[in-house]
Amino acid sequence: MLLNNGITDLVDIRRYPQSTFEDFNRESLEKVLPKNGIRYVHCENVGGMRDSAYIEYMNTDEFRAGFEKLMDLIVKVNETGGRIVLMCAEKSPKGCHRHYLSNKLEENSIEVIHLVEPGQMSLFKFCE
Repeated sequence: MLLNNGITDLVDIRRYPQSTFEDFNRESLEKVLPKNGIRYVHCENVGGMRDSAYIEYMNTDEFRAGFEKLMDLIVKVNETGGRIVLMCAEKSPKGCHRHYLSNKLEENSIEVIHLVEPGQMSLFKFCE
């Protein structure tokens, strides 16, 4: 799905980049993605699984630093003609911290398209 969508950079936004599926562990991704021309970056400061609600966490200096790093990376990748994807543990952004992060990115003029299934791209517009 990444190759079919021309992805050049994968940003892992899981706080803990581990999975019950070994292929999705950080170590595996760091090995296989470059073999396919895709750069792997871990950006844990925008990840979920926090002590407080994610929306509260977004008001912390830690989140702001991570979000700034993410924005800088998005701008850099776009300037070089690349395409970036954010990876999380949840499939749907509706039940995930990605919902809030997507909204924050859109507030900062970043178009967010969610890759849901192979061959399907869905632009999600969330209603509060």
